[in-house]
Amino acid sequence: MYITINRPVAFSHIGQRTSNQDTVYPAVEGADDSSPLFLVCDGMGGADKGEVASQLLCREIGAYAETAHFPVFDGEHLKAALEQAYAAYYAYLKQHPFVNRMGSTLALLQFHEQGATVAHLGDSRVYQVRGGKIIFQTKDHKQVNDMVEAGIITAVQAQTHPWRNRLSRAVVVNAGEVPRPSAVPEPELSVLTDVRAGDSFFMCTDGVLEQIDDYALEAIVSGPVPDQAKIASLLALCHDKTKDNYSGYLISVKNVQQTSPVPKPVAVP
Repeated sequence: MYITINRPVAFSHIGQRTSNQDTVYPAVEGADDSSPLFLVCDGMGGADKGEVASQLLCREIGAYAETAHFPVFDGEHLKAALEQAYAAYYAYLKQHPFVNRMGSTLALLQFHEQGATVAHLGDSRVYQVRGGKIIFQTKDHKQVNDMVEAGIITAVQAQTHPWRNRLSRAVVVNAGEVPRPSAVPEPELSVLTDVRAGDSFFMCTDGVLEQIDDYALEAIVSGPVPDQAKIASLLALCHDKTKDNYSGYLISVKNVQQTSPVPKPVAVP
């Protein structure tokens, strides 16, 4: 399978916070249709230096991918990339003794010959939209979701539960910890083999979801306008209303070939 995409559209805004702790990869100004890998990370506000945590996570996963010539991110490659990010966290904490803890969510999307890999930790999301409907979305790693699945509380109770914003999984390091491979969390990973021309992938931090529900997202992403105009509509709903930072990526699929294009033979004089 050979997937080509239109030029992606990225955004990252501070909202009503005092700093922007979100980071996207490639950077907003570096969005390019040649990139096979996209990341959206949200530094945890309850931890120190959330903006540094999200930047380091994007930087290290991106660096791992670039150094390894963009391998397909399976479990082993994800683990290795996260170990590299954890090493960067520990190095930062060692150099800054007054920082006690660092953490970030992770949403990852990668296009490759098998389709698209989606991986996530925390509550930053990835959606696949087709024909005006969300056909895939990640499930937030939150304690209340685990409690609903365990039958401890109901889905209705989860909406107002005092722990509704607590994450059950994320990329987190505490000062004083001894670095060990077992501390690296395992992301939830999906390989989407059903990818078609016209599909749209939307990635976002949870700040976007303060104003945008599934119905609004389906309507905006499926509109008969360019992707830049779709993002403008989304941002208009968030502007001056969203309290948290809000960041994301919209990537639309231009074409899908079942086999990679064969290079034309070069004439030899």
